[in-house]
Order: sequence, then structure tokens, then C-alpha cells
Amino acid sequence: MVQEHRLIVADDEGRTIHSQLELFGLDTCLAMVRQDRELPRSVRIARERQLVGAHRVLTEISFEDVSFLHAGLCQTSLPHSRPAMDNEPWQRTNGRFHMVVEPGTIIDPTTGRSTWVGVPFGTRARLIMLYLNRHGTRGRRVHLGSSMSDWMERLGIQATGGKNGSIRAVKEQSVRLGRARFSLQFENPETGALGISDTQLADQLHLWVTDEDSPWIEEIELTQKFHEHLREHAVPLSDGAISYLSGSSLKLDLYAWAAWRLPRLEKSLRLNWAQIAASFSAAGEPNKVAAKVREALVDVGTVYRDMKIDVSRHGLLLHPSKPPIPRTLVQVGGQTGSLLPTK
Repeated sequence: MVQEHRLIVADDEGRTIHSQLELFGLDTCLAMVRQDRELPRSVRIARERQLVGAHRVLTEISFEDVSFLHAGLCQTSLPHSRPAMDNEPWQRTNGRFHMVVEPGTIIDPTTGRSTWVGVPFGTRARLIMLYLNRHGTRGRRVHLGSSMSDWMERLGIQATGGKNGSIRAVKEQSVRLGRARFSLQFENPETGALGISDTQLADQLHLWVTDEDSPWIEEIELTQKFHEHLREHAVPLSDGAISYLSGSSLKLDLYAWAAWRLPRLEKSLRLNWAQIAASFSAAGEPNKVAAKVREALVDVGTVYRDMKIDVSRHGLLLHPSKPPIPRTLVQVGGQTGSLLPTK
């Protein structure tokens, strides 16, 4: 039986979480959840978080709340976890779109030898990528902040030290992103292959994290090739949605993919679980992949109100949907009403 995850939380009268918020307001909805003692505490906490996340997205009305991501990175994704080998490229295909990420090298200061740093992976790599894409639509020079902790706050990551702290993890992903070379190619059957190949995202992104004594670089510059391609193929996303989903790389990927794919559909499209697994770098048996995606879509639907995706035991049925960011709210370069093409 098809399950409709676009109805995330419904009350006795069938009202969705979004219609509840519009009808009663956030404070009343939170109060109703907290007073429902029949719900386990863990469920109440989850529902409260869901209400706050949905409310933030519903109330966003400014261009300042809009992020962007290259359409190619919405169609395919980086690894979710650390790849086994640092010297192997990462390759993914979604339909006629192909992405290859080649790992780069740095000089090990202790040995003086070149060493592979591996391809970027996980949630932190995605948050860094989203930050660069968002600000890169406005200009090649991207301001990071006055310090490492300032930049991490801008990324929405709490700065913690130590071997397993977030500072070390962000530095690692910055090096991996800064040294990696990307090839993004779309096979157009009529005009031939279009895309960018063998380009880095930005100059100097890795410098201040490979040498503890080097001064902080407050600005970096995107490469000309990536910047031009980004402005032509950027997909608008919600800052609030990214913040809400930032704890899961799969949820971030699903949100970006849905934001790119659903508004482009002219009719419903069915995808099986093997296709879904290939698109989202998910490993494991189809049933396990299905369970992870089904669970993740609940949170994605919380912050993408008009997402229309039906889930069944065979896969996903996608329906044409409004974009998560109304087209009238999207600006480029400060010009109200203009929209970046999502080719």
C-alpha cells in the first residue's frame, strides 16, 4: 500500500503539520504536543522539533534565507562516510548526468612527501559546499569570517576541539574539498555533452588548515570555471531546511534532489529502490536502503511543504511539485525577481 509522506503529522481531522501551524500558530501547536501525555517523551520532543523546523521554513520570506546548490550536486552526491581508499576517485551517475570527484594531494610537513587527502564526505563537506555555493552565486570572492570559529558558526557547526572535535573534522573536509577536482557532465542527446571538467572549487581553501602557523584567510576565491557554471545551474534551497536537516547527509541529499527534480517534472515518475540507492550513494540491501530513505523523507517533507512523493515497497513515485523556494522570492546579484536557471 502506498504511503504518502507528504502528510507528515496529521491531527484527528487530517490536518498536516503545516496546516496546523497556519491555523493555530507555533505556540499553540507546541502547547498541544506538550500536553498530550499519551505520547512518549521521545515522540513529544521529536514533534516539537518538527514543528519548530516547519515553522521556520514557512515564515521565511527574504532572499537572505535562500541558499543555492549546483544542479549537478543536487542530482548526485558525495560519499556519506569515509571512503576506504584516499587515492581513489568517486564517481556517480544519475540518468544522463555524471560526476567524478578526483582526490588531491598535499605535502606532508613531517616527511616532505606528497600524500593523498581523499575525496570529501559526510555532512560537514556538504555544509561547506552549500556555503560556497550560496555565496558563490553573488560573486567569486567568498567571505569566510574573522576566524575558524566564526566561519564554523556561519556553517551552523558548533566549534569543539580535541581528536574527535568538529574543528578537526571541518579542517579535514576543507582540505579534501580544496584539493579535489570535479568533473560534472550532462549528456544532451541533441547538442552533445555539456559540463565542466577537471576544475577545483576554490583557490586557497586548503591553505590555512594544512599549516597551524599560517594566518587565517578571511576570503577565498572560487575558480572562474566553477563560478560561471554555478551561476548558470544553481538551485534555490531554504536555509531553514538545511539547518533542520544538517545532522544527516542523506536528508540533505534528498532535500536538494527533491528541490531540483520535482519542480521539473511534467508528469509523475516512478523510481525503484535500486535506482534510488545508486543516486544517493546508499549501500546495502534494497530493503535497508528503503527503510533509511523512508525515514529521511519524513524530515524532508517537514521542511519542503509542497513535496509530493509517494513511498511503496517497490520504490518512490514522484509527482510534479512546487519548488521549496517560491520563484518570486529568488534574487541574483541583488536584482529582485530574477531567477537562476535550474538546467
